[in-house]
Amino acid sequence: MISAIVFSKDRALQLDLTLNSIKRNFKQVSEVCVIFHTSEQHSHSYEILTKEFPDVQFIQQRTQDTGGLFGDIDNIIDNSDQEYICFLTDDNIAYTPVVFSLSALDGLFQNPFACLSLRLGSNIRKRDYGDGVLRDDCIPPRERNDPFLTWNRTTIPVGGYWSYPLSVDGHIFRKQDTKRFAKELNILNSSGAFEWKQTPNEFEAKLQRFWFDIPPLMASLRTSCIVNSPNNRVQNTIENWHGNEFSYDAQFLNEKFIGGHRINLDHIDFPEIVCPHQELDILKGLI
Repeated sequence: MISAIVFSKDRALQLDLTLNSIKRNFKQVSEVCVIFHTSEQHSHSYEILTKEFPDVQFIQQRTQDTGGLFGDIDNIIDNSDQEYICFLTDDNIAYTPVVFSLSALDGLFQNPFACLSLRLGSNIRKRDYGDGVLRDDCIPPRERNDPFLTWNRTTIPVGGYWSYPLSVDGHIFRKQDTKRFAKELNILNSSGAFEWKQTPNEFEAKLQRFWFDIPPLMASLRTSCIVNSPNNRVQNTIENWHGNEFSYDAQFLNEKFIGGHRINLDHIDFPEIVCPHQELDILKGLI
């Protein structure tokens, strides 16, 4: 089965949506672990989430001098009994059912595949370049290998979604691979030789050191199942575009959450998803 590791900071309302979408549409996940970091005004919201999702493991991110995020990831993967790891963020939504059998997944990874991407599929043809404008992405020749699409990421220029396997945004990896990655990064982080920020963005950036170590092949389902809705930004390490069309302040959303409101997946409009990062009016689902 699959262990989902979800990164979260100050987004209780959005995380609630993420977790409910996993529960409904990502049935292959047998355990969910949330690594969370909060500012003081958001801490109570995560206490509420802990009670509302008793089957989810919530781990408060440690400080850098006690291991930090890199240590937390290393420990979680090391202690997982599952064969596969899927990284997600708290603005990811499993917007449609993830359909594949575990035997098919095992069969896929018997071959030299770097990952199975749930954010890619035949519907994904656009790319954001950091300014919120969706432009055509470079798409490699793909083979249909039901229930998957497969391709060689090295046949196209580096930089687009289709040549980017080491993402924490809805990609599934073999545990043995992520265990090796996380262990090495944790050792480097703990060495004191670097001043790495303890954020998911930094973790993903450091994962790229393994780009040449992993197989050139990638896979996805025929249609994407995971989308990231960048309605706000809660970190200041990377200037990710967000909220160009539907901008929701994290504190405003927190007040809604504390007030008992939640976002119902059934009430959100999902237009044609053409990009892994595509802004949605998530508050249309507020109840």
